[in-house]
Amino acid sequence: MAELFGTEFTGERMIPELVDADLFNEHFARYLFAARFVTGLGPRARILDAGCGSGYGTAELSGCAQGAFVVGADISAEAVGHARARYGGSGAIFVPAACEALPFPDAAFDILAAFEVIEHLDRWRELLTEANRVLKRSGILLVSTPNRDYYAESRGNAGPNPFHRHEFDYEEFRAALSALFPHVRIWTQNHAEAIVFAPEDPDAAILENSRSRPNLPAEAHFYLAACSQSPIAANETFAWLPSSANILKERGRHIAKLQGELDKKDTWLRQAIGEHNELQRQHEALNAELDRQNVWAETLNRDIAIRGERIAGLQKELETRLLWIGDLESQIEKGRNEIARLNVEEIARLRAEAQQERQRAVAEIERLQGECGALEATVTERTLWAQRLDAEIEECRAELGRIRSSRWFRAGAKLGIGPGVRDCG
Repeated sequence: MAELFGTEFTGERMIPELVDADLFNEHFARYLFAARFVTGLGPRARILDAGCGSGYGTAELSGCAQGAFVVGADISAEAVGHARARYGGSGAIFVPAACEALPFPDAAFDILAAFEVIEHLDRWRELLTEANRVLKRSGILLVSTPNRDYYAESRGNAGPNPFHRHEFDYEEFRAALSALFPHVRIWTQNHAEAIVFAPEDPDAAILENSRSRPNLPAEAHFYLAACSQSPIAANETFAWLPSSANILKERGRHIAKLQGELDKKDTWLRQAIGEHNELQRQHEALNAELDRQNVWAETLNRDIAIRGERIAGLQKELETRLLWIGDLESQIEKGRNEIARLNVEEIARLRAEAQQERQRAVAEIERLQGECGALEATVTERTLWAQRLDAEIEECRAELGRIRSSRWFRAGAKLGIGPGVRDCG
């Protein structure tokens, strides 16, 4: 059944199939107490079990209410689902609802039970306010809670219950209820041993209390209160002798169970001691290995420190080089810009110089062409002069030849008189 809740049983939500009989009877007895207020209300009665949990109590109220309308409400959808599956045939209906905000109209119910709920709520006063709202003026709120002082003592070293938000002592519980309900009657609930004398088919029951020890509310295990806007007639002591459990028998079984647990734990302890010794040996071996590893780690740490320093140096050098590279790149960029600028200026200068050279060359060519023209004229003139001179020479030669061939020249040559004539040829 526990899987219907999606979690394992924690003790805070009562599931009959998962707890021992005495613990269940402790919870179930409250619903038997409530049945005394429900019985005889008739089929038109309206009963609400707020914080119904797994639904067993709601089903019990439905069974003794003679056809009355019985509702179980719980904030847990899993709990409501379990209650519907397990107790849906009891005549009760189950709805998801928070006790601090009940989804019902005013004055809708004759009885409202809220057992072991109030201590679980941060806004516990709103449970009482809502109960007062949905109850008829003659309706009765039945509410129970643990005695804070006894509960804290009984838990001992376990400490406070992590599921409880606010616990009450007797006076605080009475004051909280009386703030809303003018009529409040509180019963103490104790799980006590008794010596029972019972016939097979008794006609009545007589409860004999110890005269030497009165009922002290401060020492009670639980408190169960009936609260109403109208006077409450019930004031008798109620005791239930369940057939499903006997506290002495259950304690004997529990002691036997504990003895078996002790035997198991003794066996476990011996095994644990052996395992401890083995673990101790392994621990010592691990310590030796750890010492060796520590020496290795120290050496490694020194190497790491040296390498760290080297890495730091290299990192610093890298940063310096990166700065140098950045500066160099900046200079290169400036150089490129300067080269680009100089290229433009140089090209313009060279073009201007080329233009000037071209102009000078053109002028020089024109000058040379002029000089060539003059030289050609001079050459022509001198050629003509040479030609005239050659003609004159030829004439001279011809004249000289005529002179030499004349008889006068020959005669003078023979006589050794007359000018000497050099041969021009």
